[in-house]
Amino acid sequence: MPTMTTETITVTIDAAFDDVVADLADPSTHPEWATDFFAGPATAGENPGEASVTIPAMGGPARVRIDADPKCGRIDMALAPEGAPYGPPLPIRVIPNGDGVDVLFTLTRLPGQPDAEWIAGLGGMRRELENLRRRHERAGG
Repeated sequence: MPTMTTETITVTIDAAFDDVVADLADPSTHPEWATDFFAGPATAGENPGEASVTIPAMGGPARVRIDADPKCGRIDMALAPEGAPYGPPLPIRVIPNGDGVDVLFTLTRLPGQPDAEWIAGLGGMRRELENLRRRHERAGG
């Protein structure tokens, strides 16, 4: 399989490592800050770490699954339209940075994805990570 284009977007957050990791490891909170991608709230899924969500870019009803190692700051998020298997994980890493953290979110460009869609997705991810930063810094870490 040929390699695909990826881009890692980073945000520095002045908040406690454990708080940011816990938020990212809980799929039910993602629609609260990832407002470009999700539409509406998440509901708990059938299994721990899963949630039912609405993702317009995936055609509507979908599922999100998080596999996390909070101690290490590893969060792998997988997505699937309702009734379909999960796709490959989207890696999210939380790295201590002084009293705060750096959050690294890697996006993969899908084969055949138009340039405009890829660029728009990167812009949306930057906005969402800024939402995440404001969410935690406003909460006082």
